[in-house]
Amino acid sequence: MDIIIKEAKPEDANKLIEYTKIVGAQTDNLSFGKEGIDGTVQEEKEFIKRINSDPKSVMYFAWKNEDIVGCANISGMKRRMSHRANFAVSVVKSEWGSGIGSALLEKCISFAKDNGIEIINLDTRSDNLRAISLYKKFGFVKIGRIPAFSKINCEYIDADLMYLDLREKINNRKIEAFERLETIRRENKKEIDF
Repeated sequence: MDIIIKEAKPEDANKLIEYTKIVGAQTDNLSFGKEGIDGTVQEEKEFIKRINSDPKSVMYFAWKNEDIVGCANISGMKRRMSHRANFAVSVVKSEWGSGIGSALLEKCISFAKDNGIEIINLDTRSDNLRAISLYKKFGFVKIGRIPAFSKINCEYIDADLMYLDLREKINNRKIEAFERLETIRRENKKEIDF
């Protein structure tokens, strides 16, 4: 793969604006369309600077031939929710299925683990099966659905809420509890079989 993944820099702001117009025109799975994001180059530079200065946030770009072909970010939350972060990813249509989304997601999960983020949240269109499959592959779990989350061309679209729990202790306790439950079920089955 001739793709390079790097952390966003303020000088990438113009390329980010171009990228959002391209990717926004290619899919209705994003919060914006062909108009891309709203900011000016200077506003996007400041946005990237804010992300870079936040120890619980990061933005990565996947580069191919001097162009951004994928973007993902972790946005850390504040105060009593500082153990959580929101996640978003997009990839240009010509690179769907190439592994860029997985590489970006892997990079973001690694960042989260290294920076004390315990839970990653995301929302995705309920009919975006490609994205949902990717998120499930990395352990995300659907926890709900928001009806009429977005509206495109007078059509309301639901969104699935998903999360990834990175707390090892909690996950280990869940596994141990499941194993104990399975042992009890097997023992009860033996009693019934006699």
